[in-house]
Amino acid sequence: MIKTGVLLLTVLFVIGCTASPEPRPAHKRFRPGILFPEAQHQPGKTVPPPAPSKPALQSPQPKAPVQYSRPTVKRAPAFTTPRTFNLPSVIHHKDQSIMVRVPAGSYWVPSQPVSPFVVGENTRMERQHVNEFFIDRAEITVAQYQQFNPQYDETRYTGGEACPQCPVMAVNWFEAQRYCQWAGKRLPTESEWETAARGNSDHRFPWGDQPLAGYGNIQGDRDGFVDIAPPGSLPLGASPFGALDMIGNVWEWVSTQAILSPLTESGEGLTGDTRHLVKGGSWRSPDHMATISYRNLVDPQIKNPTFGFRCAKSAVNKNESQIKNPLQD
Repeated sequence: MIKTGVLLLTVLFVIGCTASPEPRPAHKRFRPGILFPEAQHQPGKTVPPPAPSKPALQSPQPKAPVQYSRPTVKRAPAFTTPRTFNLPSVIHHKDQSIMVRVPAGSYWVPSQPVSPFVVGENTRMERQHVNEFFIDRAEITVAQYQQFNPQYDETRYTGGEACPQCPVMAVNWFEAQRYCQWAGKRLPTESEWETAARGNSDHRFPWGDQPLAGYGNIQGDRDGFVDIAPPGSLPLGASPFGALDMIGNVWEWVSTQAILSPLTESGEGLTGDTRHLVKGGSWRSPDHMATISYRNLVDPQIKNPTFGFRCAKSAVNKNESQIKNPLQD
């Protein structure tokens, strides 16, 4: 038994020595955690940085609309007559008011006499010759009127706020006439007032035949003003001669009047029951009252907060040998 075991061990030893061993597989040496070893820096070799990726193309964004502080108004209608202003204007030396020139010519003016029994819009007009004259471009302001009457106080009509650039308000016909005389001017006639407002046309408004928001300071706030506005705040409504605020803001006294009873002589001269015209409407007037031809016949003693005025002056006779500035006294 012992011999047999020794023989078996000898045979197994010989078989193990004669078998060829299997070669070990070769392994690459990677540093742990490195995914791309070829991109690593090597001594003496410069690795360029990766190229920046191009941003994706975006469609151009539309520009935001420009914001304006004033409201958008409707485009003015086409005029049947050229809208030519007779400028430059001249400045009256006494009250520093700008006056526009209205040349002599044939204009559409009222043909129906003023009557206390016929009020409202006058539709009867005819072509008549009007002599050359000058008229204030804007309504007389508080600051101008206070040169004539320093005691005038506008705060009772403006809610307690001083407004020297507002039109003078609550003056009666006599006060308006006295101011114009003090300044070396006069109140315009109804025909002159309508000529300055209408120009060489028969329109109901200085700009055409339809009321437009933003062209006159009349009833409501669609024009941007709830009540009174400084003269010239709505330049779109300028007349063909450049006169401002002929429609809206304040009613304007004119010299034309209607006599209700015959004039009688008294200690103060000729007196009688009369009514005078105010023209153009105010910030309280609806569209149908704020037209060029509308006649508002009132007592000349009334001091209504919606009543103001502007002055006029006749041109110097051009036949004189030496023509002077027509606005100098």
